[in-house]
Amino acid sequence: MESGEPIVMNTDFSDHKIMAWLSPAYPLGSFSFSHGLEDAISMGIVVGKESLLEWLFQILHFGSGRNDAIFLCSAYRSSEEELLQLARIAESFSGTKERHLETVHQGTAFAKVTSNISNKLIPAVPLPLAIGYCAKVENINLERLLPLYLHAFIANLVSAAIRFLPLGQTDGQMVLFGLFGDFEKVAKETRDLNVEHLGNSCFLNDISSMRHETMTTRIFRS
Repeated sequence: MESGEPIVMNTDFSDHKIMAWLSPAYPLGSFSFSHGLEDAISMGIVVGKESLLEWLFQILHFGSGRNDAIFLCSAYRSSEEELLQLARIAESFSGTKERHLETVHQGTAFAKVTSNISNKLIPAVPLPLAIGYCAKVENINLERLLPLYLHAFIANLVSAAIRFLPLGQTDGQMVLFGLFGDFEKVAKETRDLNVEHLGNSCFLNDISSMRHETMTTRIFRS
């Protein structure tokens, strides 16, 4: 057998780390949270593909999706001491009891699992901060990570909608594919922002998160 050019192995593994962190298989318990979507569906606000797309678009551009991106980028640029200060701000922006549980529970799980895997101490902070800080420690490109983080965040909500709505897998993927450009746009807009640029105008989503706490029957934790 003739020998060709030597095979150069990529030992950086950055892309694999990103895929692992953002995979539904990473043990964060993400599948158990709907971010208030369960109540919105129960109240007839989100009823199908079009209304789901609009709901997710608003969160991504004007609510917690955008804020999470800002927190992730801020954590990427922070020291460990600054990260702990950011954690207090991130918790205050959770808005509701269940939102607080959602981000703190997943962030703590991410920190525990990733610290054990990488043998590097990742502080237990809200999820976007934990991922942003870990990406800095692992020297992972922020521009590559950020839109994929937003993708994973929205994909989890699409999965929740598929389980609760009469919405098929194909329609769910159509909603997700329809937001690909928005993941890139929000990532580009927030990459250089900091906590001074945080904001939220998704009040209906916040109200749904509050109402979810008192739902008689529910399948999600938020």
